[in-house]
Amino acid sequence: MTTLIAVYNSDGLVGRCDEKCHNAKEPDCDCICGGANHGVGFKQAQKNTKKMTEKELRKNLPAGQESARVKINDFKTLFDMA
Repeated sequence: MTTLIAVYNSDGLVGRCDEKCHNAKEPDCDCICGGANHGVGFKQAQKNTKKMTEKELRKNLPAGQESARVKINDFKTLFDMA
């Protein structure tokens, strides 16, 4: 299962956004993306996640730093386990 973003704290996993969300056919899910990636497909979910992450980084930049950029690796499926 492809996970686009996962958030952890000292207690472990807080939440994640994976293909259950971006490939969803049902109307709703409880996901860390807040619905931004729900049912949009993998490529659009990658773009959405990059934008959301860059926005959050910019809000929390150290003093004097003016920009932040996120690089998201483009994963390719080598074979299907299903």
